[in-house]
Amino acid sequence: MQRENIFGRGEAHDFASRLVNRLHATTRVSTIRRELLFDVGEPFDSARLAESERNLRRLGVFREVMIDTLHTDAGLVVRVHTADGWSTKPDFRFRSSGGQVLYTVALDEENLLGTASQAGIRYRKTPDRSSVLLHLRRPRLVAGRVGVELQYENRSDGRLFFGRVSQPFFALASPFAFRADLDQREERVLRFYDGERQARDTLHRRYTLIGAGASWAIDAGSGGYLRWGVLGQVRREDYLAEGASGLAPATWTAAAGPYLQWRRARFVVARGFRGVGRREDIDLSTTVLAGVWVAPRVAGYQHDGVAPYFSGRTGGITRTGFGYLDLSGNLMLSEAGVDSASAHAAVTWIWQLSPRHFAIAHGAAGAQYHPRPGQEFDLGLGLGPRAALQHAYTGDRAFFTSAEYRYAIADEVLRLTGLGVAAFVDYGGAWYAGSVRRAGVHAGVGLRIASSRSPGVEAVRVDLARRLATASDRGGWALVIGKGFPFQSNGRLDF
Repeated sequence: MQRENIFGRGEAHDFASRLVNRLHATTRVSTIRRELLFDVGEPFDSARLAESERNLRRLGVFREVMIDTLHTDAGLVVRVHTADGWSTKPDFRFRSSGGQVLYTVALDEENLLGTASQAGIRYRKTPDRSSVLLHLRRPRLVAGRVGVELQYENRSDGRLFFGRVSQPFFALASPFAFRADLDQREERVLRFYDGERQARDTLHRRYTLIGAGASWAIDAGSGGYLRWGVLGQVRREDYLAEGASGLAPATWTAAAGPYLQWRRARFVVARGFRGVGRREDIDLSTTVLAGVWVAPRVAGYQHDGVAPYFSGRTGGITRTGFGYLDLSGNLMLSEAGVDSASAHAAVTWIWQLSPRHFAIAHGAAGAQYHPRPGQEFDLGLGLGPRAALQHAYTGDRAFFTSAEYRYAIADEVLRLTGLGVAAFVDYGGAWYAGSVRRAGVHAGVGLRIASSRSPGVEAVRVDLARRLATASDRGGWALVIGKGFPFQSNGRLDF
């Protein structure tokens, strides 16, 4: 096993690089070994080696991972090489459009003491509220298998807490996984219509969810799996209109149900999709998940009901690129008819025209029926067209399309960062069924900056975007400093 610090043996030539190496705790051997799916004396399996590489990259603490084999007098030897990334990461994100400002300042440690544990603090200011978030994630805390995740957010208008204890599937061939969650919220829910800057409705929400689930593999191997599982939850969710006196009555419900998941694994390694010049694992697997929640009247619901749900993804690859399709939906049925429903569909395709030239196209659409307050589609100043104002497009119907051309100027400048430029066009919007469709076209140019010494591959976006005027919206400019893409990687149009 070969472990490198942030600057390798042949790279730490100056005082600054040596100081960075001293300040950083190199990832522990035990942290690396627990992600390997092979052991000394076992038959050679190339699929397990490839999946072990993906497991190590998925930790998000390495800038480079390589597992290869050597023929020696003693036989076949597997060599594991890892190079750490700078895991103490300040983060700053900024968006300004039409006089509205949203910014985030954060400090995250993604490899605490070399254990691949994460801890951090974040301050976020939006036109609606300000908040301070603390989070801690310690994978494999108990017996090298069970992990803990904690998150607390103190908002100017509420509080949120989330906790999870879980044992995930560590490999495609893993036989068992479980999780237990606690989610508590006291928050203000703002509802916006027709691009208005002020909320038309304000509700106070009290929410508690206690959930648990377990899953078992029926058939599993390096090529995929068939799993079944069961989920259960107890939930309280109450709303009180702003200005109303007293407290909302406590309404508790319970639901449970089984699900089935099938996957045929397929991965490719690409460079420059989310970052600049970095190797990334791209999941093009075909995955189908189907399940149903059973919500009986005896568990607190007004009527006996069932809620089937579905999600699926499949990917493809050609000589010049790759892409994937995402589908998901759910439906709540009771004796009274359809209570609520939602559906999402998205497609993403990437063309690698040459080693430094990329074109990315994304399209997504969604529809909802009777969404919960605050769960409506909300595009603008965060998700969707880049120059949009906060809550510019809200409703139960939405779509978003984006096309971007990138050119990677350099994979590494001053041994620190990759640099690229981009041009883009966004078109999307949201509206309520029965009302006028609201959408806009936004276009602009930007820089793509990706640290070559960071474990993360996502590039920082510095975009200057122009919002084209429509009958209902004024044109304008926006400066956006963000990370990754302006769309969700799972294709959904909500958070």
